[in-house]
Amino acid sequence: MQRIWIVVLSVWAMLAIVAVLAWSSRPATPLPSTVVQTAVVKGSGGKQPLVVLKAPVHATTATSATVRP
Repeated sequence: MQRIWIVVLSVWAMLAIVAVLAWSSRPATPLPSTVVQTAVVKGSGGKQPLVVLKAPVHATTATSATVRP
């Protein structure tokens, strides 16, 4: 019976450690899907209209190894 209690307590201790680690980590914040930029361009007749440019946001990572010949 003593071994059963040791197993039960060790499982609860492991769950408590996992819960503390999960609670203390910050969740990842999602990046916006697009970035809006405005640009001033010179138009005809000296007018300067504002142009809205949308560009997708992407991250560059180096997850794959380089191929060596």
